[in-house]
Amino acid sequence: LPLQKLNVSIPIYNIDGTLNAGGYITHKWLFVVEYQDHREHITAEVTQLGKINLILGCTWLVKHNPEID
Repeated sequence: LPLQKLNVSIPIYNIDGTLNAGGYITHKWLFVVEYQDHREHITAEVTQLGKINLILGCTWLVKHNPEID
C-alpha cells in the first residue's frame, strides 16, 4: 500500500481511556471506494486493528446507508 506519513502522530485510546496497544496512527492511505453507482476518494488513518481490516465511521455509514449482510 502506498502510505503517506502524517506530520503529527495521533494517539489511539480505548473506551476506558487507556492507550491502545496499536499505539499511534503515523500514516494515512488514500484510496477509492466504489459501491453500486457511487465512487468516492477516501483517506484512512492506518493502525493495527487485529483481525479487522477497516472501520467505516458512522458518518460515512449514515451518509451512504449501504446494505450490510
